[in-house]
Order: sequence, then structure tokens, then C-alpha cells
Amino acid sequence: MSHPYKQFENTSLWKTINKAIEDLVENDDIEEKTQREKIVGYICKLINESKTQRD
Repeated sequence: MSHPYKQFENTSLWKTINKAIEDLVENDDIEEKTQREKIVGYICKLINESKTQRD
């Protein structure tokens, strides 16, 4: 399924966030109710925007 965060895929940021979410789900710390790509992409977007604002 498509998502609006394609520009962040295959980045180290994406991979790190995806791994963190994967670990939290496996440990039953969180439950995903939204497509993983949308969750990871949104977090990447927020981090990217905050980095841009600081520069």
C-alpha cells in the first residue's frame, strides 16, 4: 500500500525507527493500529522537520 513518506524509506533514520517500533510491538509495549509505514514515516517527517527548524 502506498504512503506519503517514500522519501524517508531506505534511510538510516527509517531503519532505526522501524526497529524500535518492531521491538516495542514484540515486547507487547505497544499495539499497532495503523500501517507500519505510516507510523515510521510520520515519525521520520517530524524528526526531519525539527532538524530543519534548528538549522
